[in-house]
Amino acid sequence: MSRGKLDKETAARVEKGLPDVTEVRKATLSLQPDFISMGFPPGSTIPIAAVCLQDVTSTLQEVRYALVESLAHIVWYREKSEPPNEHLAVFFGRFYADDAALRLYAAGEHLAKAIICTLEISNSDLKKYKRTSRPDDQGSEQSAVGKYLKAERLNHPVTKAILKLIRQDEWFQTINYRNEWVHSKPPIVEGQGIEYERRNRLEVSTTHIGIRFGGGDAPKYSVDGLLGFIKPALSSFTETVIEIVEYYVEYLNKNQKRDW
Repeated sequence: MSRGKLDKETAARVEKGLPDVTEVRKATLSLQPDFISMGFPPGSTIPIAAVCLQDVTSTLQEVRYALVESLAHIVWYREKSEPPNEHLAVFFGRFYADDAALRLYAAGEHLAKAIICTLEISNSDLKKYKRTSRPDDQGSEQSAVGKYLKAERLNHPVTKAILKLIRQDEWFQTINYRNEWVHSKPPIVEGQGIEYERRNRLEVSTTHIGIRFGGGDAPKYSVDGLLGFIKPALSSFTETVIEIVEYYVEYLNKNQKRDW
């Protein structure tokens, strides 16, 4: 089942508050890694950063699309559908909100790799900032890069851009939601019927042992609550990407050489 087409006024209301990612996408598409490679020594990772930044902005477009669809489905099934259907509003709204959160995390990983390549950060530089004991698990790149920047390059323009992002509660809420969604049970969202947390249902106290039947467990989020932090997380992340793309372009203009 799909939503219907929204009128122009409603569509504009749906997109209100979402960042325009068109210009930063165009800026990264103008970065040609083959030509950039001619301006740096063989083995330099700086040209690779251009590809990573293109990956970031491509994913940004997808995140924005997912949020538009989440909001549009909610509006359609709450306001336009006859009769209104809250269950479908929540189902589709949550589906696309989840997609946005997952892709935002992926965009963060792409941005972290772009930073690594731009600043020519080595694996040995990052090693002590990675929280993993498994040799086959590299852990979160963005977490390691953030710790490295704060510890090693606190006054760098890229660090300042990243610090503004990670100080946003909505960004951390989105990342934490994604982590719970991936590594545990996807959190219970209000309006999707009876659901259970992954726990033993037997209740034990000093006075009794028993089981409470029926009703499921309380939801942790509402679909509107999810959008309440994912939308501003996208806006904050977009601002960070714009700043880092601008830094990269300026760096290229100052450092590309033809006579290495």
